[in-house]
Amino acid sequence: MVILGVFVLGLLGYALFSRPLQRWSLTPQIVMLTLGIGIGLAVTDRALLGVDVGVLHTAGEFALVLALYVDAARVDVPALRHAAGLPVRLLGIGFPLTLLAGLVAALLLLPGLTLVEAFLVAALVAPTDAALGAIVVSSQRVPLRIRQALNVESGLNDGLVTPLVLVAAALAAAETTRTSMGPWVGDAVTQVVVGGVAGGAVGAGGALAIRWATSHGWILPGARWIGAPVVAVFAWFVAHELGGNAFVAAFVAGLASTATVGQAADEDLEVGEIGGELLGLATFFLFGVLVPSIVTLDARLVAFAVVALTVGRMAPVALALLGTRLARASVGFIGWFGPRGLASIVLAIVALGDERTPTLDPIIVAAVATAVVLSVYAHGLSAGPAVRWYAAAVERLPSDAPEHEAAMEVRPRRGVLGPDRPRVDAAQVVADP
Repeated sequence: MVILGVFVLGLLGYALFSRPLQRWSLTPQIVMLTLGIGIGLAVTDRALLGVDVGVLHTAGEFALVLALYVDAARVDVPALRHAAGLPVRLLGIGFPLTLLAGLVAALLLLPGLTLVEAFLVAALVAPTDAALGAIVVSSQRVPLRIRQALNVESGLNDGLVTPLVLVAAALAAAETTRTSMGPWVGDAVTQVVVGGVAGGAVGAGGALAIRWATSHGWILPGARWIGAPVVAVFAWFVAHELGGNAFVAAFVAGLASTATVGQAADEDLEVGEIGGELLGLATFFLFGVLVPSIVTLDARLVAFAVVALTVGRMAPVALALLGTRLARASVGFIGWFGPRGLASIVLAIVALGDERTPTLDPIIVAAVATAVVLSVYAHGLSAGPAVRWYAAAVERLPSDAPEHEAAMEVRPRRGVLGPDRPRVDAAQVVADP
C-alpha cells in the first residue's frame, strides 16, 4: 500500500503544479518515471515495496488494451482517406525500415544475440508513443498535416507490431529450448488469429448493441462512457479465454467498432482514454521502480538506445518522405518525434513469457528498458523547445509549401493532464455512415 500512496501523491503533485512543469517541458511520464526510479534506488528490497514484474504486467496490460482500443476507435476513415499520404508512408515504408535499422543496430551493438533475438529487440523498440510528446500532436503551431501524421502513425504502429513481437518471441523461445520452431510459431500465429477474430466479433457486436440501445433511448447521456472501456476489456477477456492475444483483440475491436457504426464521439471514448492514460502513468512509475535492477550503465546498451532513437528512426523517416517536397525542418521534426514508451514496456514483458516459457537473454530487456528511459527524458524535455523552433521554421516557408496544404482534422490523443484540444460532440459525429 505504501507504493500506491507514493504514486497517488506523485500524481497529485504533478496535477497541482502541471502548468509550471509544462513550461519546463516536464511531462507526467518524466515525473512518474523519475519518482519510480528514485524509489527503486532508495529501497532495494522489492519485498518491502511489493512490486514485481507481475504487478507491472497487470497495470501495463490493461493500459495498453485501453490505449489500443481507443486509438483504433478514433480512426476517422473519411478524414484519414484524405490525409493518408504521410501516415501511409510512415507506416508502409518508414516502419519496416525502422525494424530493419533496429535489427542491424542490435546485431552490431549487442553482441551475442541471434538474428531472431536481434529482430525481437528491433520490434520491441519500433512502436512510437505520442503521449510522451502530447504537445507535438496537439499544438496548433505545428501544421495539421504534420500533427496528424505523427498521431496516426503512433496510434496504429503498436497494433501492427504486436503480431511481429509474438512470432519473434516464439522463435526466440524455440532457439533457447533447442526444439522445433513449428509448435512455438504455430501457437503465436494462433494467438494472433484468435485475438483478431475475437476482437472483431466483440467490437462489432458491442458497437451494434450500443447503437441499438441508443436508438431506443435506453442509454442515459452520462452512461455513454461505459461502452469503450467495457468493450475493450471484454475483447481482452474473450481473447484470453479462447487462447488469443489480448492486444490484437483490443486493437481489432476498436477498428471493428468504427467500421460497423462509424466514428465514436469524444465523450464516448474519454473515460477509456483517461483510464488508459492513468494506468499508463502507473506503468511508468512501476517501471521506474524496477529500472535500477534492469538497466546498467553499459556503453553497448546506451549506444543501441541512442542509435535506435536517432539514426534508426530519422533515416527511415527521411527515406519514407522522399518525394513529398516537405522541408528539411519538417522531415527532421517528424523523424525526431518517434518516442518509445508504453507499448515497448508492455510488449517486452509479454515477450518474457511466464513460468512455462524460457527466459529471454537479459540484454534484450535491458536494451528495451534503456531505450524507453532515454526516450522519456529526451523526447519529453525537447518537445516544447522543438515545437517553438519548428513553428518558427514553418513561418518562413512559402505559402504554397506542402506543410500548408489543407487537411481534414484527425482527432489526436488527448493525453492525461496534457494540453487542451477542441472537443468533438456526439452531434458532430455521424453515427451511421
